[in-house]
Amino acid sequence: MRARFTDDHVAPALIFIVLGGLACVTPAQNDTWWHLRSGQQMWQTGWFLLTEPFSHTANGAELHNHWWISQLAFYGVYSLGGPFLLSLFAGACALAAVLGSWSLMRGPWELRVALLAWLIVVTVPEWSVRPQVVSLALLVLASHLIVRNRAEWLPAMCVVWANTHGMVVFGIALGGALLADALLWSRTEWRRAAAIAAACAAAPLISPLGLSYWPQVLETVSVSRELQIQEYRMPFTTADFPFWLGLAAFIVVLMRCKRAPRELPRADRVLALAGLVLAGAAVMASRNIAFFAVVAAPALSRLWPATVRRAARPAGVAAWGLATAAMIAAAAVVLLQWRGNVARLGWEPMTRETVRAVAYCPDPIFNHLEDGGFLMWALPDRRIFVDSRMEAYPLTLLRRSRDADLNGEYVDLFRDYRIRCAVTTTGSVLQQRLTSDPAMRVVHADERHTVFSRSSTQASTGR
Repeated sequence: MRARFTDDHVAPALIFIVLGGLACVTPAQNDTWWHLRSGQQMWQTGWFLLTEPFSHTANGAELHNHWWISQLAFYGVYSLGGPFLLSLFAGACALAAVLGSWSLMRGPWELRVALLAWLIVVTVPEWSVRPQVVSLALLVLASHLIVRNRAEWLPAMCVVWANTHGMVVFGIALGGALLADALLWSRTEWRRAAAIAAACAAAPLISPLGLSYWPQVLETVSVSRELQIQEYRMPFTTADFPFWLGLAAFIVVLMRCKRAPRELPRADRVLALAGLVLAGAAVMASRNIAFFAVVAAPALSRLWPATVRRAARPAGVAAWGLATAAMIAAAAVVLLQWRGNVARLGWEPMTRETVRAVAYCPDPIFNHLEDGGFLMWALPDRRIFVDSRMEAYPLTLLRRSRDADLNGEYVDLFRDYRIRCAVTTTGSVLQQRLTSDPAMRVVHADERHTVFSRSSTQASTGR
């Protein structure tokens, strides 16, 4: 039977048309560049990236790279179609996650549309060219495997996921939820569920990191928390209010569900259990909110009290016209964005003049953590100071780099690493202190960055 376009489809269709436009302008950010550079390095060498090759502070040190599939994919897509195709690829992953979550929803039309709106509010801020969006899509795919009773494919998917992004832990959580359901309610399924959960837990061992996979991922999280990286903080800002609203609704619906767990479909129980685990992860770190949302939204819709469905009417000419107009408008906005200033999409974090100034600046260089990824991509022959790969550098170095960036405490750091060139953020404390240092001279300045060079015959006074 051919599906009809009804009045109930109009609002979701318009929402997904807008989301499709957003997917086409998915922005780059500081992690994008070191993922691209790492992918390029592996394409050129034909082997895994096992040692740190890009910095002068940790060069040659063992590198625990669990993103290698994402990095190869990002670089391959970028090589084929540049920034636009890579933005489209990352956006398609994020859009697929939202669309897949929507397709798992059940219940009244008004509830599903409300949940879709909430889902968009809490997930779209995370849309960027990073492996996180691939993980988001994989989590929703794993949820579909559970709902369609194809969980035997989950361990194989977790092997790929573990070599794509560390968020494979959420795929393992789904396997654990499946086992918990079997032990509590679906008793006849416990052997199968136990085998699947165990295989999922072992999946990360099938990677270049082997037995060191989890210790290294946990160390990366620990270092990020130590350095107070924003996305690893608990979600206690005003922007996080929609998350808490959704979490409250999820808990209330769980508590007020009138049916006993045994009476619920097994897929609904597993999604609810997984939602509880992901809720805890989201409370601990704001970067996990989107992952909670794509599982909690369909779980909440399935536990909502049943209501009588109203008959949907076929969409009229006006609805078709509105959808067509929305597609044209979305395409026009996307075209204008890419024909305009792509710096707004994160693809030009530094001006060409800044890059040129750094290229002619003497080694060794100092750079802000967030600038390191772009510098290693734009100037592949230069070795950077640090970048946002938490697993690549000693914690002491990252602390000292942060103190220099935030507090201007650069004198000992520059002396220990013999810094002769510094790339700073214009207006920062460090930029102001270097400006007052007679041993440093400005070789370039714009509204975003200031580049300093130091004479080899002079010692910094650090004033």
